[in-house]
Amino acid sequence: MQRPIGLLLLLMLAALAWPTWEAWRWGLALRVYADPETPAPPMTAKHVAGLRKLRFGWNTMIESGGPVVDPAAPYGSEDMAADLAPIIGTRDRLAIARFHREISAALVWALEHSELADGQYRLAHLDNGSMERQLRRDLAGLPAERIAAVLADLPRLEPDGYFRFTSQHRRLLRALRLEWPDIGIMGVVAGPGYPAPAVNFKRPFGDMTAFEIDMASVLGLPRPSLDHVDPLLNRLYWEMWPALQTFVEHATIDAATSPSGDRQVPGQRRGRSAQ
Repeated sequence: MQRPIGLLLLLMLAALAWPTWEAWRWGLALRVYADPETPAPPMTAKHVAGLRKLRFGWNTMIESGGPVVDPAAPYGSEDMAADLAPIIGTRDRLAIARFHREISAALVWALEHSELADGQYRLAHLDNGSMERQLRRDLAGLPAERIAAVLADLPRLEPDGYFRFTSQHRRLLRALRLEWPDIGIMGVVAGPGYPAPAVNFKRPFGDMTAFEIDMASVLGLPRPSLDHVDPLLNRLYWEMWPALQTFVEHATIDAATSPSGDRQVPGQRRGRSAQ
């Protein structure tokens, strides 16, 4: 009788230890998310595979809004471990958190160094309906007129599911300050989801207080008047959402060309985070 009792005790100890172990690993994962200087290793084929799975959204709650990696489903579902485990071979919380940070660094590097030609591209993970659903989800509870005003600016894919990527989008993506959010706004950006890269909401393309001036400079356009919304710049800013999705799905990303030691993590290369 002693052997079955001993085995039962071992099973009970294991059952009690597992939640403690998971809580500890989750605590370590949170430290990875909170660390502004997590080093980024050289990009590999696994990082490219992670980049291809990224999903983007639009934050409407901070400043003038802007593009973000969708915190609710950064790789396609609400279960990030299930999405990334087939790539890295584990569902361990800490390993998933580290890889997610590495993907974020890879994204910043790819936007600056990878290429995508002008053209009409079919999007596997974005269409008019999914963009509208994301905005309605994030705007839930606001007055109907406020929701309608935001939806009026929503970029439309024509035909649905296709995006025409141009040299203007490419120039803006190279200048886009997409960063890992600092601890001060991480909770606001992530909400109930996962911490994920977001635009520098105050200065998405440069250091001017009015970011439309930076956009015009990047595009080689005349300095815009600030007493009204410039329709071209407003449209192009909103189109950073489908442009980012098009880029990660179709850009030529050569992991072999990424530097091994001098790359910086999101939040460092492109200047200050929103305050």
